[in-house]
Amino acid sequence: MADSYRYRCGECGHRTSWGSESEGEKAIEKHYRHNHPAVVPGGMVEFRKGSSGGGGGCLLALGILVVILIIASQH
Repeated sequence: MADSYRYRCGECGHRTSWGSESEGEKAIEKHYRHNHPAVVPGGMVEFRKGSSGGGGGCLLALGILVVILIIASQH
């Protein structure tokens, strides 16, 4: 999950692109140096879950619904 981190500036709301944790840290530090030189870097970090772990609940619910419909159609 190399593209799981995005940093947001605490001064102006600027966001880095999604990337690795170290890429995001470097990008936000560069942003602060150029745009807010007298301010200590701050803000917040966003973490995005990978696409491999999401959506399983919907797929399970859909599967159960299909099984129920098959059973109901046989009676």
